[in-house]
Amino acid sequence: MEFHIVLTAADRERLGAPDPLVYDPGHLMVSEATALYKSAGMTRQDISAALKSGNPEGKKAITWLSLRRAGVHVRYSELDFNVVGWVLVDPNPEPEADPAAGDAGGEGDAEGNSGALATEGQTPQL
Repeated sequence: MEFHIVLTAADRERLGAPDPLVYDPGHLMVSEATALYKSAGMTRQDISAALKSGNPEGKKAITWLSLRRAGVHVRYSELDFNVVGWVLVDPNPEPEADPAAGDAGGEGDAEGNSGALATEGQTPQL
């Protein structure tokens, strides 16, 4: 699965970055992992944790890796971009189920009724 990193037009132009800048989280060469660890002190798990927590260092790490893969070489310590304009996009999102088509996630009768009550679900923990 690949994602597109969207940078502001000014950042793309200044860095010479392609549009889209592609990030593949399922691909990490040992040379990239070593360079990232030497430059930023981050492992793949650190990147994932930083992205999930909103730490901008995670955004910087995957942007740097993606730039390197695109042939744009910039020192990690010198990489700077507008973090507010940075967006990670899934170019192939999963299609949402169409309620009008009667598809209840593949479960249910011909009319899309699953038989579940609206109140069923996780029991709240007190």
